[in-house]
Amino acid sequence: MSELTISLPDGSSRKLPEGATGADLAANIGPGLAKAALIVTVDGEGRDLDRALDAGAAVSIVTADSDEGLHTLRHSTAHVLAQAVLDLWPGATHAIGPPIEHGFYYDFELPDGGVFSADDLEAIEVRMREIIASDQEFERHETGAAEALDLFAGHRYKREIIEKVTSGEADVEMSGEATADGTVTYYSNGDGFVDLCTGPHVPSTGRLGHFALQKVAGAYWRGDEKQPMLQRIYGTAWGDKKALKAHLHRLAEAEKRDHRRLAAELDLVSWPDSLGPGLAVWHPKGALVRKLIEDYSRQRHETGGYDFVYSPHIAKSVLWETSGHLDFYADGMYPPMELDGATYYPKPMNCPFHVSIFQSGQRSYRDLPRRLFELGAVYRYELSGAVHGLLRSRGFTQDDSHIFCTPEQVPDELGSLLEFTLSVMRAFGFDDFQAKLSTRPTEKSVGEDALWDLATDGLRSALESAGLDYVVDEGGGAFYGPKID
Repeated sequence: MSELTISLPDGSSRKLPEGATGADLAANIGPGLAKAALIVTVDGEGRDLDRALDAGAAVSIVTADSDEGLHTLRHSTAHVLAQAVLDLWPGATHAIGPPIEHGFYYDFELPDGGVFSADDLEAIEVRMREIIASDQEFERHETGAAEALDLFAGHRYKREIIEKVTSGEADVEMSGEATADGTVTYYSNGDGFVDLCTGPHVPSTGRLGHFALQKVAGAYWRGDEKQPMLQRIYGTAWGDKKALKAHLHRLAEAEKRDHRRLAAELDLVSWPDSLGPGLAVWHPKGALVRKLIEDYSRQRHETGGYDFVYSPHIAKSVLWETSGHLDFYADGMYPPMELDGATYYPKPMNCPFHVSIFQSGQRSYRDLPRRLFELGAVYRYELSGAVHGLLRSRGFTQDDSHIFCTPEQVPDELGSLLEFTLSVMRAFGFDDFQAKLSTRPTEKSVGEDALWDLATDGLRSALESAGLDYVVDEGGGAFYGPKID
């Protein structure tokens, strides 16, 4: 019989019969690993255990004690969630359901505009555990676009993915389950449940079970508010009961410290329904806390060489056209107001106002650097599903500054600005920093490449001088410049 040789992460190699699978490899290494294995990676690509290995490939066995193993468990549990919902709600349709950090979610559309309740989550969990107990195999299939459309008849969102990707109307990245050449990958398990998916998955539903459904939220299809609102169920899944229990305990402790709960208990802030989502009012106690914070910020900026300024809350559309906000940020702005024959917008950012102040008179290089600072209220039209207390609001106040300087002054100004920012944050007890350097977006951005390079290099140098570890988010910058988060 012909053999194939594969290499393992420790540098060793194994000879296996031609056609051997990931499961065969795990069993060849040992019974314990065979029992624990969830998937394999073949030259870095995740694969189901029952798929044949490639000769000469580098292969790793993935178990639940790894990030990739947890990712797979959560992915497979999301499929079981979808299967349970479609079993319990005839006529329901499923959209997308990816694994996420600590868990998974799945979006559904229920018949007649129905919505899930807390009691429904309990019923869904019961059905999921029945599916898990039946130990159904996850089976991978590939088919053509026409056959896939027939397979998902009645499931409009799955059909949309297939149609748009295979017809070339959408980027292939819209969904890895369908490709531009017309190939569609899906998985089946149980009595007829199918789902678009490239996998990989655990061998069978019996490998799952340490999960909990957590909440229901609304979510627009593809995150577009012009699309239908779907019902999103969130859940968490782990490799064993102990890990699940520990995670749920952490969530319970975090809930006790949720700033929205504390704001109500301490009579600091509230969010009246009559104001609209994401708009807070500060009560006397909360206002005092806020004043102390703002006073400290103002004092630090003034001693740091910043000049304090004010700007209005609205401005004519010409300002936002000039700044590029209407071209690149209109979806994040409140609708316009027509007043006195002109169009006005509430401000989402303070930047154009500070530029206007700088441009209000002639400036000499001797005036530079010029540092302007404002406690500026801004208004951003965040999607209602994304609003979260004071962490994600539609109206909030920024301690916002803008520095006008020569290109030669950029490195020093960025370095001192980062040190200033870290110093202020440390004063409030923040000492553990994780940094991300976001570079120029590939599509929506303005400005010359040379200036983007100058700014990006300056930010990178500032991070390294400050001794901060950071990751690079390629293309994640704002339309007007790179940034550090």
